[in-house]
Amino acid sequence: MPNKSPDPATVPGAGAERRNDRPVSNLLFLLSRESVKVAALDRIYAAHQGSPSFASDAIFAMRQMDGELAWRAAWLLRRMARDRRLGDDDLVRIAASAEETTHWIARLILCQLFSLTGCPDSGRESLYPFLTECFADKRALVRAWAISALATLANDATYRPEILKMIRKAQKDRAKSVISRMRHLKVPRRPGDPAPALAKGRSGLR
Repeated sequence: MPNKSPDPATVPGAGAERRNDRPVSNLLFLLSRESVKVAALDRIYAAHQGSPSFASDAIFAMRQMDGELAWRAAWLLRRMARDRRLGDDDLVRIAASAEETTHWIARLILCQLFSLTGCPDSGRESLYPFLTECFADKRALVRAWAISALATLANDATYRPEILKMIRKAQKDRAKSVISRMRHLKVPRRPGDPAPALAKGRSGLR
């Protein structure tokens, strides 16, 4: 009997409700394997990052995969961000897909990604609610990176007042990971901004 092409519906970890968006990519197959650790992601990135469709394929995979596996695709996108290989269109598409992620690791990685890149104007309406949800997460590490990503939007007058409130709240957070991230946070003060009332050793508004 001749071999049949794989049915997209049978891809492990693929979200059934979104599997018909486009043809299943090879990257999705690679990321959907039963065990894919960071060393394997490094190899996948090295082998495929030169492809013009790599960012699109990674975004597609992140949207298709089950919640517990989506972090693998998010990890590749964060690696692209670190290597400055994501364009504005890519960032807008990631921002639009961010709220679809449900597992805390994937959400953490996306916070880290946007803390590196910021977000183009056209993606902020989608990204901001995601980041505020992450800032309310019970996990301190997620809160820490969420406030770092939110700080990159602080120059936008639409979001600045609420972001400054969240920065002041983060200044009172006693979790070590939040304290550590706050030391790296630099948001220049503007006339009319509330007094920072910084705790000793903390950072935030400058």
